[in-house]
Amino acid sequence: MASSSSRRLSNGRSPLLRKQSQITAFFSSPTAKPSPSPLNPRATKPPLAVPSPSPPNPPSPPQEEETAVGRRLRVYWPLDDAWYEGRVEGYDVGSRRHRVRYDDGEEEVVDLASERYEWAAAADDEEEDVTPQPARKLRRLRRMSDAATAKSPGAVDGDETGDSAEVEDEDWKKDAAAEDDSEEVELDDEDDDEEVVAVKTRKGKKNNSLSMSASTPKLASGLGSASISGSTLSKKRRKVDAGALDCAKKFSFEPANTTGKVELKVPISCSQRELPLENAHTALTGEVAERFAQRQAEKFKFLGEGRKDAKGRRPGNPNYDPRTLSLPSQFLNSLTGGQRQWWEFKSQHMDKVLFFKMGKFYELFEMDAHVGAKELDLQYMKGDKPHCGFPEKNFELNLEKLAKKGYRVLVIEQTETPEQLDLRRKETGVKDKVVRREICAMVTKGTLTEGESLLANPDPSYLFSVAESYQCGSEKDQDGHTIGVCIVDVSTSKFIVGQFQDDAERHGLCSILSEIRPAEIIKPAKMLSPETEKALKSNTRDPLINNLLPSMEFWDAEKTIHEIKQYYCSLDTPGAGAQISSAYLPELLSELIEAGDKTYALSALGGSLFYLRQSLLDEKLLPCAEFERLTCSGLTNPIRKHMILDAAALENLEILENARNGGLSGTLYAQLNHCVTGFGKRLLKRWIARPLYERQAILQRQSAIATFKGSGHECAIQFRKDLSRLPDMERLLARLFSSCDKNGRSSKSVVLYEDASKRLLHQFTAALRGCQQMFQACSSISKGLPHVSSILDHFRDAFDWSEADRNGRIIPHEGCDPQYDAACIAIEEIESSLQKYLKEQRKLLSDSSVKYVDVGKDAYLLEVSENLRGSVPQNYELQSTKKGFYRYWTPEVKELISELSKAEAEKEAKLKCILQNLIQLFVEHHSKWRQLVSVVAELDVLISLAIASDFFEGPTCCPIIKESYGPDDTPTLHARNLGHPTLRSDSLGSGSFVPNDIKMGGPGNASFIVLTGPNMGGKSTLLRQIGANVPAESFELSLVDRMFVRMGARDHIMAGQSTFLVELMETASVLSSATKNSLVALDELGRGTSTSDGQAIAASVLEYLVHRVQCLGLFSTHYHRLAAENKDSKVSLCHMACEISKGGGLEEVTFLYKLTPGSCPKSYGVNVARLAGIPASVLQRANEKSSDFEASYGKRPGITKNKPSCAQEDKFAAIKDLFRVVKAMHHREDQASSLGMLHEVQKRAKVQAE
Repeated sequence: MASSSSRRLSNGRSPLLRKQSQITAFFSSPTAKPSPSPLNPRATKPPLAVPSPSPPNPPSPPQEEETAVGRRLRVYWPLDDAWYEGRVEGYDVGSRRHRVRYDDGEEEVVDLASERYEWAAAADDEEEDVTPQPARKLRRLRRMSDAATAKSPGAVDGDETGDSAEVEDEDWKKDAAAEDDSEEVELDDEDDDEEVVAVKTRKGKKNNSLSMSASTPKLASGLGSASISGSTLSKKRRKVDAGALDCAKKFSFEPANTTGKVELKVPISCSQRELPLENAHTALTGEVAERFAQRQAEKFKFLGEGRKDAKGRRPGNPNYDPRTLSLPSQFLNSLTGGQRQWWEFKSQHMDKVLFFKMGKFYELFEMDAHVGAKELDLQYMKGDKPHCGFPEKNFELNLEKLAKKGYRVLVIEQTETPEQLDLRRKETGVKDKVVRREICAMVTKGTLTEGESLLANPDPSYLFSVAESYQCGSEKDQDGHTIGVCIVDVSTSKFIVGQFQDDAERHGLCSILSEIRPAEIIKPAKMLSPETEKALKSNTRDPLINNLLPSMEFWDAEKTIHEIKQYYCSLDTPGAGAQISSAYLPELLSELIEAGDKTYALSALGGSLFYLRQSLLDEKLLPCAEFERLTCSGLTNPIRKHMILDAAALENLEILENARNGGLSGTLYAQLNHCVTGFGKRLLKRWIARPLYERQAILQRQSAIATFKGSGHECAIQFRKDLSRLPDMERLLARLFSSCDKNGRSSKSVVLYEDASKRLLHQFTAALRGCQQMFQACSSISKGLPHVSSILDHFRDAFDWSEADRNGRIIPHEGCDPQYDAACIAIEEIESSLQKYLKEQRKLLSDSSVKYVDVGKDAYLLEVSENLRGSVPQNYELQSTKKGFYRYWTPEVKELISELSKAEAEKEAKLKCILQNLIQLFVEHHSKWRQLVSVVAELDVLISLAIASDFFEGPTCCPIIKESYGPDDTPTLHARNLGHPTLRSDSLGSGSFVPNDIKMGGPGNASFIVLTGPNMGGKSTLLRQIGANVPAESFELSLVDRMFVRMGARDHIMAGQSTFLVELMETASVLSSATKNSLVALDELGRGTSTSDGQAIAASVLEYLVHRVQCLGLFSTHYHRLAAENKDSKVSLCHMACEISKGGGLEEVTFLYKLTPGSCPKSYGVNVARLAGIPASVLQRANEKSSDFEASYGKRPGITKNKPSCAQEDKFAAIKDLFRVVKAMHHREDQASSLGMLHEVQKRAKVQAE
């Protein structure tokens, strides 16, 4: 019966979310009338008083329970925290339950012995006819009671009989044309958001047949009777183990199998993999599979083996588009209007999760509901149709959660109210039964613009678009490729665009990727070379991959130029023709277009612009976008302003992230980061990853840092104090700039319930305060500030910022807005006319007591004393009376009131436009605000670097940058008492860290150091110290154009590369790219192969770098014979000192960590094993084997010491051949061929060793 259904079916929502009835009505037939929109709400009934809680009433004897029939009472519903009145209509002796009919027409069977209720007064009971109250505008939640969780087999069986899945599934098959013209769900408005709509059943249907909502405003969709698993009658949503739902990023539907699992392949999102991998699937398991698997397998066969894209192509077709889906016509015909609307959106966006707006809630259906349950911890609605949702106020939170987890989210907003739908049907004659909805946003982790964490977390999420000069199957030059790049930071509206020549291994591209770690990659499908694809894969951290169709989606240069010209010209001259000049374009874009040879940079920009257009962000970002040139973009740039740190250097030196877990701990960035602003932290990262290569620029920075450490110390402290609570102004300003665009969710047609204008106002006042704080903080220490003082004064005079925050609206001061001022003047003039008229009437009636009064909505009534009634003119119209007084309107007053009403409406209209007008005025100066942010960021970073020097252990100094006068100058690096930039003794133990002196280059000094010594002797630590320039008593160096670092044994197993291959590839990059001004640090070269081969390669590389490249460098090795036989004056032999003593038959080594001239004869690896806890017997045997190996190794012939120059030339030729083989091997796809070439490398190395 209806009552049991009422109690059994809850809305299923967690009380922590907004209480909302289920929208499985979304999948059923309509009956209820449309509800009012928020633009024209109905009057609401005051809620019943809620007395203090009391314990349940004691059970009554049976005879008393039977006599209760016919009596009125009120019952307490705890979830609603409210009492509801009704009458006892019947009593069941077997179950001892009463049937209560509430005044709003709903019935319920309750056990009064376990409920809180109160009998009505006797007078109320005597009333025979009680007029049923209209249904509440927002139905109450089904309440939680003891009976709701009691297991009653009889009740459950009866319910399930009428609520079977077969009956409910019939709703999928009914003809959509049979739907009536009414709204499909009752969507009444209610000011109290905590209440919910109840879903009415269609007349003539069983009450499990529910209609799909027309998704009108205030919809809190309800679920009628659906099949219930188990016997629970709880009002709460049945708890589903989200862990049982192993929701991967791919789904597909297959027929039911014997295991009861259904494999899902509908692509939801993709990360490092490309979309889709048909074998990437997830099975529904456990309780989730029990509820949904059978229905999904039966109803969605077109998602399994029969799947086609929108153009009818199957997955095997090379042009198959997994983002779209072809829906069978029979399936479409079985859907209601609302269902069809959802599937039409979904079939075009199968790779996305749909946030489908229905009233006040965003709903997730079918496969999207599984994502919501797993990732957002939402609870499923009752029934066998996957469905969950959340209220509008949680939109940003849930959107951010899904996007950051790698999902693409499509936001579909309601753009029509039920009243507007009715009006449209009347005006156009259409028979639409569902309100309009539109796609208003497509959000991914690289396109997030909303969310509080964006203002709290300074790390950017970059979009990275790449194009290159590559044609599949063509003969290409292995020594150079043109790479076009566009990097977009959506949160700051910043575009970094450039083009460069890269080598065969894509070291330039790898460097950029290692620095920015993009969140998303945009690339033309099947148009990049295998080497570029490999670089994108190996130098990123699980980005979202977006393959766009070449030319059509990933625009070429010509299409990009046309699009950007059309857009920027339309900003200044709407409706401009096809012939558009570059005068309206940003400076960088004009340069790229006029250069004529930047086609790949423009194409990369085109790919990103198309992607932003698909995300509805292009028109938000471009008007105030900041375009920046790509710096340090390649290996062959003739003019270089920055030192190059390639991917190997950034990773090996742990500049931006550590090798342990990719975090910040122990990195140089973490050591130097003392910035107080988010935009300062981002700038510091860029400075660290791109050190300066101009001596004058370096000296200017040093001077600024010295100032903040000296005379400007107090100013620096005050600066940090003033800006310590400043929000991320760069992102806040970008968000404010983009608010001027009225597309997407900002469109006027979108039906929203949260007051977006208040939030925008708070952002505006926060931006004003932030700009004022920045200007004041900088004015005392910087002279390069933009002229913004007068602009800030204007906004300060325009309105009261604090009052606006309190009231949620701006009341402009006089002179701020001429139109608003004119409306205020018009009101004042009319009010003055009314006062003037009052004086005339007082004179006419000879009574100064005549006055205006307001009665209800009637204003400006002339109140006249009763004794003057006979003296009033005939044109006085009596409106009301009061004891001793009469109240009148006259035609003149009515006319003035009409004029006043119009003037006040005009004033209110102008007031609504004030905020947007002021923001528009603020945005017009966007370049000045960005300049102010840039100045503050630089000051923040300089002060941070000044503070960082106090955290170094031991003495610090300002490095001396040696000026290079000509090609004959020798590169120099001299340091005394050089410490480590990130390690301190307090982390290692008191006195644990030992500073060292180092001299390379300059008169009387070798340019290369060959470093030997025992294991754990600190060789790699010493190399890493080269990255720091302050923890020393003195530090002098010449400019370094590029640093090459090869450290540690790293096997790129996933890329199919061994230790030996990796180190040869990195070494080949050093030999091909190093110059005289480079700094090279090679650690343990040759460890990935045999001892003899490794020593031969190490010797050849060392000789090539010393005599041909002539750069500075450190070369650490365990090949002690290599050091012993090297008598080159340009090479300095050093080792890390140690003390040796005998103990228990084994040598015991004490590491001194001090750089000492001369070579070390052995590594003492057995001693390290002893420290690691290896058993003594094993150590003894290892020591014996080590001695035997050293004895046999020492008998081998040494390397010829003084080879003639012709032999040296032959060696250089051989080393070039060797690394040419390595490069060729890098491009071979055949594994057997690669192994053969690796053997060839070893052979050539042996030849050089002889």
